[in-house]
Amino acid sequence: MPIPKWVARFNKRVTNRFFLVFAGRIPPLAIVNHTGRSSGRGYRTPVLAFPTETGFVFALTYGRGVDWVKNLVTSGSGSLVYKGAAIPLCEVRFGKYANVKGMFPLWIRLSLWFISLEDCLLADACPQIG
Repeated sequence: MPIPKWVARFNKRVTNRFFLVFAGRIPPLAIVNHTGRSSGRGYRTPVLAFPTETGFVFALTYGRGVDWVKNLVTSGSGSLVYKGAAIPLCEVRFGKYANVKGMFPLWIRLSLWFISLEDCLLADACPQIG
């Protein structure tokens, strides 16, 4: 069960601006850089990102319908600022939490259990060209 939409709207307008100050430097806080599906405009969204063998996994606590998720899935790529480094993302795909929960630290799994998380987003770290 995703977190209610009103919480997502509040976080988008208020909390995210605060977290952008720290995100990208202090794991697991990271910044997803993505491009709007219709506008083509670039966006930066603070997220919690957890490294995997091939890239990163994200808990979709607001569900699949939030803009940053739809933008990444539609374009199939984006980038992530993690530990101060910009990492290109590709092979963006959905995964069921039950299949990937071992990729999350225990303290995160405990909190995700409370909201009965169903979906996650996985993205591979792609080699930089150039």
